[in-house]
Amino acid sequence: MKIIHFLSRIMNIFASAVLVAMMLLTVADVCLRYFLRQPILGATELTENMMVCMAFFALAWCAGQQGHLKVDLLVSRFPPRIQAVFDSITSMVGLILVALIAWRSFLEGTAVRELNIISSLLKIPAFPFYYVVAAGCALLCLVMVTQFVENIHKAVNG
Repeated sequence: MKIIHFLSRIMNIFASAVLVAMMLLTVADVCLRYFLRQPILGATELTENMMVCMAFFALAWCAGQQGHLKVDLLVSRFPPRIQAVFDSITSMVGLILVALIAWRSFLEGTAVRELNIISSLLKIPAFPFYYVVAAGCALLCLVMVTQFVENIHKAVNG
């Protein structure tokens, strides 16, 4: 559990650094475009790729901090054990879906690497970003497994 927490924290720090770099790039691009009429070529491509890194590297940390949205209008009226059963079911369904996304992203990244797909302006290879999605979702799966175990424990022990 501690290693999962540590890895998700490291990935979140990396995601935060990417967010800062993305903001600086956008500010520089807008200022250069407005004042000197010389935008940064490829800033949009870089921002798109940075957004993938930022979003998927932060997923596991957000889940570990219980930061994702949870709508429990009906379930909140049930006793804690029944709530834990519902949480266990939704955790398992979410885990299956995120595991499928991780697996398919890895396969897509391999296919894109073999096809040598690159961005149009800066010629950045696309495959590393598929692997970023796969890695972020894989770590999210580990966090979700720990949450599933906790929910099962609550459902059984009350």
